[in-house]
Amino acid sequence: MIKALPRAPNNRASLDALRTMPTHRLILAFVTWRMRLIPARPRMVKFWSGGVPPSAAHAARQKLEPFLKKVVAGRDLTPHLSDLVNTKGIVLPGARPGDRSRDIDMVLTRHGLHHFHVGKVDPANPKGRSGSLVFAEVLDKEFRVVALSDHRVFDHGSAEQRRFFHICQLYMAKDVPPGQAFMANPVMASGHSMLVTLFADQCDDKMRQLDPCLDDPAFIARLYNDQQIMRDGQPVTKPTNPSMAWHFEDLQFGILDKRTMVFFCLFPFFAR
Repeated sequence: MIKALPRAPNNRASLDALRTMPTHRLILAFVTWRMRLIPARPRMVKFWSGGVPPSAAHAARQKLEPFLKKVVAGRDLTPHLSDLVNTKGIVLPGARPGDRSRDIDMVLTRHGLHHFHVGKVDPANPKGRSGSLVFAEVLDKEFRVVALSDHRVFDHGSAEQRRFFHICQLYMAKDVPPGQAFMANPVMASGHSMLVTLFADQCDDKMRQLDPCLDDPAFIARLYNDQQIMRDGQPVTKPTNPSMAWHFEDLQFGILDKRTMVFFCLFPFFAR
């Protein structure tokens, strides 16, 4: 986690700070950052009519065609994300004042929506970025476009921001019976999602509970026997000298045997 997590400032002091950070806090920062990245896999594109009416969706499909083709083909969408995902995975003491809170995407945390910068790819704009923004809920097999906007959506109190927040509220309430109260994505005082905070605590507890077992041959044998990992049509057997380590596979937490590269999932994270 420490090696993968982009930190600001990127210096020896911040590296030392991560190494001495409590495990649950490190997991919280890692998962909050990792949620912002999109696993590359093919997805069906759909437009939610409550935020993008059919007429607007038809026009958008033509305008966004190069980007949507990438989504359908399962291409890497990282170039269309905020550049902050590559530099501000966690902001630590010593960072510039302007970097404060840049390690949390509040639209994703509060509303569950990623935002993508979309434009025409040309020599002057090789990544295909522009002022146009696509807000979408990204599921395993579906890319659901919920809203279209531009950078005015980030102007505090602007008409465009109010319009967008109204769409977000409608989207989160779409499956709730009329008149029924609900709490949408509670946020902790730290700015982190309550769900992610509880997940980080759960992972930390499991690590404390099972860490002594990673050197126990009987425990490792049970992992292999219980999950029956298949590779090339054959079950993967426990090696003579396994090398077990705690590991995140995307947002799934578990144990990795570095000898066989077999991952044993303990906790899937259901935020996608």
